[in-house]
Amino acid sequence: METPIALAKRAYEAFGRGDIPGVLELIADDVDWKVVGPSSLPYPTHCKSKAEVGAYFQQLAASDEITRFEPREFIEAGERLVVLGWVEANIRSNNEPFESEWVHVMTIKDGLLRNWTQFFDTAARVR
Repeated sequence: METPIALAKRAYEAFGRGDIPGVLELIADDVDWKVVGPSSLPYPTHCKSKAEVGAYFQQLAASDEITRFEPREFIEAGERLVVLGWVEANIRSNNEPFESEWVHVMTIKDGLLRNWTQFFDTAARVR
């Protein structure tokens, strides 16, 4: 069975090439998926299923054009994984650019992503 880092890297690679079905196949059916942020942003969420995560990715794509997405550091602790990264994007509604560091905290068990939480500079998104 692949390591949590290897599975996460496969998910990030799939996301990077726009292969959302490829990301979803790595997620447990009963996932706990959160994007932390104020309700004034278009995509803070708490998903409990693959279908809800799929809808989150649709909302993200409708809201932002991601121009650069870089997972930079992987910190593994058993089934838990913390990934530090960087994103640059344009807000589709006004074509304003923004950039932010981000942190993803996840649990990978039995070869599937079971828990995922994202933190980023939400203020950078609304400036």
